[in-house]
Amino acid sequence: MKITQREKKKAKFRISFIVLFIIASFAVCFTMYMKEDFEITEEMLDDHSKSVVYIDPVGRDNNFINPVPKSEKKDVDYYDDAVFIGSNALAGLSDYGFADPKNMLLSDSIRLNNFSTLILSENDEQSSIAEAVQRKNARKIYIMVGLYDLADIDNSDLFDSLEAFIDDIAKSSNEAKIYLISLLPVPAETEGMIASNTDIDLYNSLLLKFADKMRVCYLDVSTDFKGNDGKLPSSAAELNGIRLKEEYYEKFSDYILTHVSE
Repeated sequence: MKITQREKKKAKFRISFIVLFIIASFAVCFTMYMKEDFEITEEMLDDHSKSVVYIDPVGRDNNFINPVPKSEKKDVDYYDDAVFIGSNALAGLSDYGFADPKNMLLSDSIRLNNFSTLILSENDEQSSIAEAVQRKNARKIYIMVGLYDLADIDNSDLFDSLEAFIDDIAKSSNEAKIYLISLLPVPAETEGMIASNTDIDLYNSLLLKFADKMRVCYLDVSTDFKGNDGKLPSSAAELNGIRLKEEYYEKFSDYILTHVSE
């Protein structure tokens, strides 16, 4: 059967109409989608399920993942240019010979709310924590503080003084790498005397967010020290529940030496 010129034109028209209809439908649907309010759910903002990776951190010359992942173990001379700042709970690292006592800036008076203002007395010389760190020419700065601040955990300005310290260090020494260490859990026997493990876990989550904000390293030592019940095993702690026994300070040191941000 011979197809006339008129029928050919009708067929072309039908095809063109179908194509135009599909394009128009797509455009309408796309416009409606773009105008639709986009709701961000809590699941999308759940930053506890994934590590934070900084490719080009602003103001800090180091790339890192938080929490700092496991790495090849460093030799003990890694501590030669490291300084430890915090409460006397860290003293076991030097007491048992894992770190040099001269590299320890420890006092139970060091709190989050006075970190940038507290005056320390060392060898008859008084200085702020930042000045003491600069005097030691530290290349690595380890900070574990906050156990005595948990009663103030809801304070929105909780980390302001620590932030000021980090900014001071960044201005004076771009090469110094800062590590914020999570608080350790406490054993069941002493839980509540100073802090609950629930408050410690909450504080550690806030500290991780703060480390991400400041683009400094975060060490999740807490998880490594928890027993199956989420508490520090009784066999790990001295009587006060804060200081560790020697073998656990060795474990603490090994954690630091195997979690180094390059």
